[in-house]
Amino acid sequence: MFELENCQICGKTYTSNGFHKVCPSCLEHDESEFDKIRLYLNENPCAKIFEVVSALDISLKKIKRYLRECRLEIIESENYFLFCEVCGKSIHSGKYCNLCYSSLNHCGYRSEYRGKPAKPIHFKSS
Repeated sequence: MFELENCQICGKTYTSNGFHKVCPSCLEHDESEFDKIRLYLNENPCAKIFEVVSALDISLKKIKRYLRECRLEIIESENYFLFCEVCGKSIHSGKYCNLCYSSLNHCGYRSEYRGKPAKPIHFKSS
């Protein structure tokens, strides 16, 4: 069930196992950068997004992707950084607020969003 795909980061062709949308080289680099964020937030538990960006020289776009993938979570109850893709409400991680997620699943819409991981990494949005 392996297929040839183009890496969404570098564009190279690779054999996909269906789990990742990037080549093994880009995946390794991406995981390395996520580990840097994880270690930084373990040492600085209430660090703000822009502190992480400047301290680690990791793009804001990448951090937002980790938030959308539920690998990171904003700890503030209201933030001005991450919003539900349906209603625009402030959210902590993922793509949808709980109400929209429930509504989408109730209507039979199958999204790529599968819920939150057991232990997301927390930080502040501003």
